[in-house]
Amino acid sequence: MLSPKFLKQYIIRNMYRPKGRTITLLNEAINFEKEWIFIAIPKTGTTSVRRQLRQKGRYMINDPHLNINQLRDLIYIFLLRQNLGTNRKFPNANHIDDNEIRNLAEKIFNSFFKFSAVRNPWARAVSIYFRREGVKTKNSISFNEFIENYNYSSDTCLHSTKHKNQIDWLTSNNGKLLVNYVYKVENFSQAIHEISNMTDNKINLKNVSYNMNPHSKSIDYKRMYNDKARKLIQKRFEKDIDYFKYTF
Repeated sequence: MLSPKFLKQYIIRNMYRPKGRTITLLNEAINFEKEWIFIAIPKTGTTSVRRQLRQKGRYMINDPHLNINQLRDLIYIFLLRQNLGTNRKFPNANHIDDNEIRNLAEKIFNSFFKFSAVRNPWARAVSIYFRREGVKTKNSISFNEFIENYNYSSDTCLHSTKHKNQIDWLTSNNGKLLVNYVYKVENFSQAIHEISNMTDNKINLKNVSYNMNPHSKSIDYKRMYNDKARKLIQKRFEKDIDYFKYTF
């Protein structure tokens, strides 16, 4: 059995194809060399993080908004893909088999620093209503109509996962939280220091904002709500509100 240290070095080395071929990465949400996974929940200010952490290269999966379970499963697929057809000599005692790849994928997932951001559900709903990407709603229905039909946290995503709440991006199928750190986008300035400390300075973010929509009213979101709409968000996203201690 090859050591975990050797397996990890082997995988990182084989992430980069032979000279003359394109570098291939799994997804912008995972960095094998700096050992982190960032779960980008849509409309939680993640563009500010993604632009700073994004690696240059060609991704196997381009969608940046994968949930924690999808990324866990994709690590094995990516490692398998990178190692198929790589045995070029005999004898080769260092060529790894499928069980070793599966074990390494699990070790990578468990050992990497996994983090994400969440947002006040009432403010997030307003941001989604005014969004300029995904499924646009502002020009087709009123805000009150939008709230009436807004049942899932991913309703306006092009690749809808039907996650009811934001926390559903971050938990296993049995509800266990699988990330090491979750910050509120409202506290981003504090979070960047905590993330740096928790990762031994592997992740150093700046407090900058990207992809801000000048037409969105999410900063002053309370003025968008009548009493009925406020209560609908409170009821439908009670899980996020209770877990992350959000108030209107």
